Amino acid sequence: MANLNRFDFNLLLALDTLLSERSVTRAADRLCVTQPALSGSLQRLRQHFDDPLLLRVGREMELTPKARALIEPVRTALLHINAALETQAIFDPGTSERTFRVAMSDYCVHVYLPKVVRILAARAPQLRLMIENVFGPSFSRLEGGDIDMVITHGDRSLFGREGRDVDLLTADLFTDSFVCVVARDHPIGETMTKDDYLSYPHALAFFGANVRTVEEAEIERRGIVIKELLHVPTFAGLLQMLPGTEMIATVQSKLAEQLADTDKVRLLRPPINLGTLQETLIWHNRSDDDPGHIWLREVLKEAAAELG
Repeated sequence: MANLNRFDFNLLLALDTLLSERSVTRAADRLCVTQPALSGSLQRLRQHFDDPLLLRVGREMELTPKARALIEPVRTALLHINAALETQAIFDPGTSERTFRVAMSDYCVHVYLPKVVRILAARAPQLRLMIENVFGPSFSRLEGGDIDMVITHGDRSLFGREGRDVDLLTADLFTDSFVCVVARDHPIGETMTKDDYLSYPHALAFFGANVRTVEEAEIERRGIVIKELLHVPTFAGLLQMLPGTEMIATVQSKLAEQLADTDKVRLLRPPINLGTLQETLIWHNRSDDDPGHIWLREVLKEAAAELG
């Protein structure tokens, strides 16, 4: 603790920004201070850590090994400080104007989010909910404090995160099954066979090179190869691509029931078992005891229960 008395905590935010931007000019712009002022802060940081921290290599600045080692602990310290400053002993949803940022798929936006919004409109009319698409970096954004929660499939290995995220906590929300969708006039009969599934081209939702859907993970596990003819960035968008084609799309049953135009498409049982989709709420443990987070998590669970 003696080191705390020797460190100016006003420098902590400057250090975090310098480590992130790797540029005095960009860091000064981001902090809304002059470049000479930030250069002075950098000099004091160099003296404290007895390390140059940033070194010019050609036209770029690079972090020293010491600086790279500081990135995570400095960011974590700032996040915990910010969480402590935001935490209130009592959270009043009726008057709170707090903003919560949540990442989820378009599937959840269509099927699940309306139930959440209706509860918030009745109980927390001034609370702001900012929704963004869930994708590979969402977990890093959660760890970094850029978002508050992620709602996605419980198997985080689909995002290349297997064996990681020890600081993340989870709660199951709701489950769903899968259905294959084809154009109304598709040559496939009333029952789709495995040969049908393998013979016709597929349209798939694609969320980035390091992200797999539940369908992709299951057919990969089975050693099955399908003809991928089309990738689109949303699950809902798949349903619009099928009329006039012989493509097959596999989507969540609740989404198909809600959005599929049965005058244009048909819903068929998949010929292979694709398992169950488990949508899960994920948050960082630094927010676990935050009264506002606790209240919103209960709302999210309540809305999920309405889905059955």
